[in-house]
Amino acid sequence: MKFVVPYLRVVAGMFAAITLWLAIVEVLNGNLADAILFVAFAAGLGYLAIGKPLRDRRRRIKAEQDAIAARAEAGHRAFLAGDVHAAMAPPPEPPKPPRIRRGVIIAAAVAGLFVLMGIISDISDGLDSPTKDDVSTTPRAAAPTTTTPYTTSAATKARTVAPETTPATRISTTQAAVAASTAVMPNVVCMDLQAAQDTIQAAGVFYSTSVDATGQGRAQVWDRNWVVVDQTPSVGASIGEGDPVLSVLKEDEFSGC
Repeated sequence: MKFVVPYLRVVAGMFAAITLWLAIVEVLNGNLADAILFVAFAAGLGYLAIGKPLRDRRRRIKAEQDAIAARAEAGHRAFLAGDVHAAMAPPPEPPKPPRIRRGVIIAAAVAGLFVLMGIISDISDGLDSPTKDDVSTTPRAAAPTTTTPYTTSAATKARTVAPETTPATRISTTQAAVAASTAVMPNVVCMDLQAAQDTIQAAGVFYSTSVDATGQGRAQVWDRNWVVVDQTPSVGASIGEGDPVLSVLKEDEFSGC
């Protein structure tokens, strides 16, 4: 059993790291209650992993300090008794710390690599909340929208108050809309999120937002792993900074593209 204990500590440490990472993911997803629960589990597993080695080290240091103090007291008494040889005798050598086996080091390295690969996989998948895996990934249907002609209040007043003089003085409502707009919304549906953002920026708007189409609130950490399934506003609409909102799903989820 003594041979297996160090490996069990490595396994406990690995699960402690995984549980702590899950707590971080829950915090990023806004689930503080689940995050606190994961932190508690991580603390317990961490204590199992490093608690006994820390206690053993503290006990060994205290034993060394007690041995040095006892040797100093014995030397002092020997000196008072006139036994110079006993008083000048060197202190006993401290016990050597236990040697860490090579297999334990290899197991710890493999466990650390396993945890690192899991973290990278989670980041590339969008940091899903582990407590909400049963939520449906079917995208919500977009509400039907109707397009109404854009008219300016100035043009309306001009038609209702001021009489028309000549055709040359008329202000086209289409021209007014084009003049007031900063860019035109392109069609980015079925593009990956990074390409969609680049297309919108090329149209003249730098800032756009993206939302999880499933409603789970998953973070889009790796843009190229997400596909745009809906966009607001529609194609051809006038947009400014922050107006484009892109609904996205993971590239391995059904999107209809």
